[in-house]
Amino acid sequence: MYLVVYVKNIVIVPFASRLHGEHYYLHVLDVVRKHLERVGVSLEYSSVVTSEEEAKALAGKYADYLPVFVALTGGTSKLMHSFALAANYNRVVVLAHGEHNSLPSAVSARSKLDMEGVWTWLFHCGEVESTECFLSVQQMITVAKAVASLLGSRVLLVGPYTEKPELAEDFESRFESRVDVLSLEEFESELERARKDYVEHFVSVFSETEPSIPAEKLAEVGKVYAVLRSLAETRGYEGIAMDCFPYLIKHRLTPCLALALLNSEGVVTACEGDLISLALMLISKSLTGYTGWIANASRFEGTRAYFAHCTVALNMTRKFRIASHFESGYPYALAGELAPGVYTAVSMSPDFSVILAGTGRLLVSGSMYQTMCRTQLILDLDVNAEKIPLVAVSNHHVLIPGDVRKELHVIASLLGLDYAEYKELTEAV
Repeated sequence: MYLVVYVKNIVIVPFASRLHGEHYYLHVLDVVRKHLERVGVSLEYSSVVTSEEEAKALAGKYADYLPVFVALTGGTSKLMHSFALAANYNRVVVLAHGEHNSLPSAVSARSKLDMEGVWTWLFHCGEVESTECFLSVQQMITVAKAVASLLGSRVLLVGPYTEKPELAEDFESRFESRVDVLSLEEFESELERARKDYVEHFVSVFSETEPSIPAEKLAEVGKVYAVLRSLAETRGYEGIAMDCFPYLIKHRLTPCLALALLNSEGVVTACEGDLISLALMLISKSLTGYTGWIANASRFEGTRAYFAHCTVALNMTRKFRIASHFESGYPYALAGELAPGVYTAVSMSPDFSVILAGTGRLLVSGSMYQTMCRTQLILDLDVNAEKIPLVAVSNHHVLIPGDVRKELHVIASLLGLDYAEYKELTEAV
């Protein structure tokens, strides 16, 4: 038995030719279902499409979903093409296997959709009942979930705004999503109504680490945590970006600890009003279960990249301590040591058109330098890192545990973004 979680906004659309026999293609569909259950997901399924009439009739029902086309048999490329056009899809995920001409039809469908301007990605395997096929299904659904986490998302931007900034409109356009704006004045009024139990929870977490800090001072930051958590829960936000510098300048207090706890509890929250990094954090959470760490690209020497910032999700650290905020000296920042291993450093261009990534092994992390933000990490990227400032598309990087470059490449393609890696770009400079 597998623990299965229902995933919204993704539909499995199976296609088959009746020439191959109903018994055969229904068996293949059953195997694919079992692979998905083993991955741990339950999804919406359409009925098997075997004619153009069925394709056009079903397309309208699933027009708002991220579609996964499954070529159960050959003779289905025209059906997949017709379904995608009737539903007016911008992107399609395709799954095929090496039996009964499934893959030839999938290749043909993918090629036709590419020419129509539909962003597609084809996953395939050999024998449908093989471990190889299970792994292809696993990778496919992992990527599809990450794409679906952005498409149609609803996020909150908190800051000194009287109207929606251009960056928020760009986010909405790129990811077919909605960005709500909460002014700093409105946010401050919410602080007066912060849930007491959430504030107490916040204080208890950090007072265990730094018992010398007065509880009433922690409670001030705890109100920020409580309000953001409540807004996410009551309004259903997938993510929050807070423009924190106007807040800390006015209140002489930073929200760094609030964001650290929110992210460790799965409420994806970006600082500095950074909707660009928020998009990557939503992807990171979907891929790995961790929201990732927003960090400044602070220094490059040889193959080493130095990243630093004043907050990090608590569940990404081995240990941490509370310190003063770097630029302002105000309370409180977080100085954390990240877990050892491989990380993917990824950034996105300000116009949401390019994803750029590289992987590296963590050499050391903590708070080694007084001239950088309080949480610091050095990665060995195994490239000429000193050329990175010449090709980087953004300062802020999101560090994601593990090597997720393959997944990011597919995600970028399905979102209509260009994808590149530091290794190829630095070698070309």
